[in-house]
Amino acid sequence: MSNTKYNIFFLIIFSISCFGKQFDKIFTVYESIDDSSQIESAIKNSFDTMIHRLSGDESVSNIWKIINSGNARKDFIISYSIKTQNEKSFLEVKFDKNLLISSFNQLSIPIVGNSRPVILFIINVDPGSTEPYFVSNSKSNSELDNLIKNYLKFESLARGIFLEIPEIDLLDFDEFKNYKKLIDYKKFFTDKYVFDEIVIINISKIGLDKWIISRDMKLSLDNKNFNDLFMQAFNDYTRKKINNLLLMNRIDTSVQNFIEVSISNIETYEDYQESRRIMNNFIGLRDISIKKFNVNTIYYQLEIYGTVDSFIKEVNENNFFIVNEIFNDASFINLDYIK
Repeated sequence: MSNTKYNIFFLIIFSISCFGKQFDKIFTVYESIDDSSQIESAIKNSFDTMIHRLSGDESVSNIWKIINSGNARKDFIISYSIKTQNEKSFLEVKFDKNLLISSFNQLSIPIVGNSRPVILFIINVDPGSTEPYFVSNSKSNSELDNLIKNYLKFESLARGIFLEIPEIDLLDFDEFKNYKKLIDYKKFFTDKYVFDEIVIINISKIGLDKWIISRDMKLSLDNKNFNDLFMQAFNDYTRKKINNLLLMNRIDTSVQNFIEVSISNIETYEDYQESRRIMNNFIGLRDISIKKFNVNTIYYQLEIYGTVDSFIKEVNENNFFIVNEIFNDASFINLDYIK
């Protein structure tokens, strides 16, 4: 299996914190192109990716709902331009957040907010002829390692979810090696990482032409075409995990609420502009208006999509605000702006 299809423009477009993760540029999609003649097809593909990413659903039904309602793909695009990175060309397509959410709302399509789940992958490979190892981002021991890592990067961007491989240091690896029957992997990694779900996969070669896949994936494969067969099974397994997690994080846009929010630590006009920009990027935010100022605090009236709890979750997993207090059955929230 060639890994060309997964060789995509993996920009740093995720905001990361130890309390959760947020997909920062959810309304920007990058599509690989060879020349300008492919712009039209890249725009089509980017629109499809945008709908999959925002809805959390990889089926084509939502795409056709939007198209059949009288909207053209280009109606949702703010701008597009060709970018170059490492001598490769990409079409950067920026989409209109408000128009997309409005269309989703009219068609009763749920959305997934900026707050996105994290799946941690612990993949232990025992090739038989060499020492066992854990798949890591810093080193590749085989073509299979590259296929796994490139696939996870591709799916992360396409679906808007964090699919991560931890870096396991030498001390931890020696501990795994010496006490592997005694160590609870899930507990060990829970103490070190923040994630929504952990996937543990052992890949072991048995004899000359047999591979056994165990732990969270269970199957046996022949050595012939092993990479192709394993990647197909791995793709199917991972997609099911992604679909289930995104389903649990959907926001029902047919539900709308009003809340008041105060944001403290606003000391300059630039602080106001930046904090307001970050607020406007929340997918759960429908409308925002200023109620009053008080020294270094701004008070807002917000109209939000979904429940107050889903909005608080989106705020909680942002790097730039801390939820200090929640009053009156969550009708008033006090935030600190973090510079």
